[in-house]
Amino acid sequence: MKLNKLLFATFAMIAMVGCGKTPEPTPEPNPDEGQTGDAVYTIAVDKDTIEADGIDHVTFSILDENNNDILVNEDGSDSDFLSKTYFVIKESDKRLDRKTKTYSSIRNGEVTFYATIKGVRTQNTVTVKVQNRAKYEKYVQKVCVYQLTATWCGYCPQMTEGLGKLRNGVNGENVIIMAAHAQDDYALPWTKQYDLGTYVCLNFGGGGFPYAVYDMKFGGGQRSESELNSTIEKHLLAYGATCGVKISKATIDAQGNAEITASVKADKAGKFELGYAILADNQPSKGGTESIYNDVVAAVSDNYVQMQEGVSLAADEEYTTTFKVKVEPFRGVSFSANNYKVVVFAHSDAHGGLVDNANACAFGKTADYELNK
Repeated sequence: MKLNKLLFATFAMIAMVGCGKTPEPTPEPNPDEGQTGDAVYTIAVDKDTIEADGIDHVTFSILDENNNDILVNEDGSDSDFLSKTYFVIKESDKRLDRKTKTYSSIRNGEVTFYATIKGVRTQNTVTVKVQNRAKYEKYVQKVCVYQLTATWCGYCPQMTEGLGKLRNGVNGENVIIMAAHAQDDYALPWTKQYDLGTYVCLNFGGGGFPYAVYDMKFGGGQRSESELNSTIEKHLLAYGATCGVKISKATIDAQGNAEITASVKADKAGKFELGYAILADNQPSKGGTESIYNDVVAAVSDNYVQMQEGVSLAADEEYTTTFKVKVEPFRGVSFSANNYKVVVFAHSDAHGGLVDNANACAFGKTADYELNK
């Protein structure tokens, strides 16, 4: 990927004036606000079991007292009620997207729903069983979120907060966050002209900070938990993992000498390549916009952005390699080796040489392949 000098000049001007010029995201209209009513509605689905393939789905109906579906006009088209209706997952209180009346999933389990119509909640719930995920994807997919941030960025804490809530939520087990800083004390040199955060931002459409790139496939400026959660959900549905990643050794000494042994195992035949990122937590603010910085990228392999060579593997074949890395402290900032952790990612030609799957663990720990059930 070649950098566009004109784009960088524009980007640099944005950085100089500060990300405080970035407009706030427009809030989604809430049809519940200011609405009251005493009508009795019930929620129904066309089937109670679906396959966990992200394609099979249920379709919701909202029935009135006469058992008519208020979401459908006589000609079969969607009625105006659809824009005033939200379907909600009871277990997490997460709303499906506005104007959505279908649900699909890639996770086994039972999911219970209710709906609100102009502020009126349905008098019942429905439960949908999702099954057979292992039939469609052998390994649990971990999405690498390349958080592009900076200590000088006024809006960046909003994305940090949103990602923190995402990691603790329903999609938390599928997310690995790597914070690549730009133009500050935590920025990691990458090319002669650019640090890593700036380089990735420029190459994936970012016009300013904060910005996030997902598995090096696409980027976006979403900051709120709901926006980030929706992005991850859509990403997991769109891209399947064709391999698993295991970390069998991760050690680091007081001088920053790290050793990482990792493996990739193919679910489907293809070309794969392993890479790593070493992250630091509990970094002091030094006058930044956050009190503590976590997930800070301290060292990465040369193929952090894209596969360089790769090895060909047959289905169920495994490849193992060891990385030996010298981690340098940030510009005069010392930190304890106990605050390090490691991410190992696998690029695959099935995704154009971009991230297929990943795994992570603290130093001194290991992380085995994680299988879908």
